[in-house]
Amino acid sequence: MPLSLETATRLSTDLVGVFKLFGALKQHAPRYHEGVEPAAYPVLFNLVDEPRRVSALADCIHSDVSTVSRQVSTLAIHGLVDKIPDPADGRAAMVSLSDSGRDLVERMKAGRGAWIQQVLADWEPAEAEQLIDRLEQFTRSFEKAKEAGTLFPLGTAHPGHPTHSAAAASATTPKEH
Repeated sequence: MPLSLETATRLSTDLVGVFKLFGALKQHAPRYHEGVEPAAYPVLFNLVDEPRRVSALADCIHSDVSTVSRQVSTLAIHGLVDKIPDPADGRAAMVSLSDSGRDLVERMKAGRGAWIQQVLADWEPAEAEQLIDRLEQFTRSFEKAKEAGTLFPLGTAHPGHPTHSAAAASATTPKEH
């Protein structure tokens, strides 16, 4: 049974509130490395499992290639990532975590974990596990909607917005790169 519009609206309002709270806290978040902006941290986290091309990193963190390229250059200057030849295409480079980068990611994970542990000190462990399960489910649903091009259905934009036109109604949504 699909969600009611009332429930979906309440959930979207609550999510916006959480996003705003996280945004407000950014300026108070600890800096884990002197020369690295927190905006580059997702690059590091997305290299934990395997090296990636800059374009793949940009896809992973939903950013543009030029921004990620600048972030990778800064991370390389600070010895947190290494550029290695792409085994599939020797002309291209892959980015991998250095040992210092792995250490930094582990420090960030531990710091964030301790923070969440403090924030949820009055939660039962089962409640936290339920939240994890639901967030994973939400993420899968969100990614599925993004892939299908249904994140912002037609007819929800204000008049004059490109998605409100007849041309937009017949166009397909390109995949972000």
